[in-house]
Amino acid sequence: MYQIPFNLSTVIVLAIISQGLFVVILLLFKKANQKANRYLSVLIFIFILWLLDTFFRVANLYGQNANLYFLPIYYSFAFGPLIFFYTKALTHPDFQFKRTHLWHFLPALFQAGLYIFLSFKGYEYRRWFWLEVHKPFTYDFEFNITLVSLIIYLVLSLRLLKKYQVWIKEHFSEISKINLQWLRVINILFLLLCATWLVDAILREWFTIYPSNPFSSLSIGLCVLALGAGALLQERITQSGKESLISAKSTVSQIDSVLDTTLLEKIQQVMLSQEYFLNQELTLKDFSEFLNESPRIISEHINKGLGKTFIDFVNEYRVAKVKEQIQQGALAQYTLYGIAMESGFNSKATFNRVFKSTTGMSPSEYQKEYQNKD
Repeated sequence: MYQIPFNLSTVIVLAIISQGLFVVILLLFKKANQKANRYLSVLIFIFILWLLDTFFRVANLYGQNANLYFLPIYYSFAFGPLIFFYTKALTHPDFQFKRTHLWHFLPALFQAGLYIFLSFKGYEYRRWFWLEVHKPFTYDFEFNITLVSLIIYLVLSLRLLKKYQVWIKEHFSEISKINLQWLRVINILFLLLCATWLVDAILREWFTIYPSNPFSSLSIGLCVLALGAGALLQERITQSGKESLISAKSTVSQIDSVLDTTLLEKIQQVMLSQEYFLNQELTLKDFSEFLNESPRIISEHINKGLGKTFIDFVNEYRVAKVKEQIQQGALAQYTLYGIAMESGFNSKATFNRVFKSTTGMSPSEYQKEYQNKD
């Protein structure tokens, strides 16, 4: 019978493990972004397995049963690739996993094969492997390669997110629910936490010091849970039209055709006269269909002809509508936020940010300034 000490470390580790399993179940049953969530659920599950090693250490279970060493619970080489493919599937709803993508997981498969092999060996063999192979060679190698792999794939994921966030500004008029800023923040936090792994690596390689505290694994465990929570709250991300989500062909900076001034005037006139900007979910595809033009052409004219992204173009009309409503006395019946919603905004935070960036003052400041003129 194992004796598990009741201390802060064991409680925290067990809490992360139990919450992680709960998040995995929720992700598997969440309908929105199912394809992406499969990658994330696998990531969280294998991290839970990896965290068992930390639990065995802080609970002194290794000291009570040496046969717990080398259980097939280590798949750390898959951390980075799974974060990357989760980001890929989330930003590219049409993404399909292909056989050529399997090479990303070859190190993890080799890692799994090694530990499965060792789990079938007796105690004497595993003890020999620990003393003669793992401790002097493969322990640090596994630790360091996991760190390098995680950093590389996090950087690649951040590049995907940057391209995605540029793309949505060209194709959507409201991005607060799909901008994936939370994922960017968590990935950056992951990178910062990798610095703690780097400190551990330096202590191991240069000073032969093996820190006994579980800070690295616990902190990254909390980040993984934050990643899962963000995924559960994330609304469905769907593809607009048949274009690839991050398509080089649809990037307006790469289009060099001559602008049509008549079309440019029509774009502005139709947006104003028909007030399409009042549609909170207006997309470039929808607006292009109203004009009977391709999204690529409309995006090109707005971007090059007006020097704006689609979202900035639409939001300027929304801000103008808010100002018009205030001037016409709408505040007698509506709040500022109510006027913003009637003008096409669907987020108070977005409204405040866009209004200030456009006018140089907050909505309440504009309201006071206008009322003082009367």
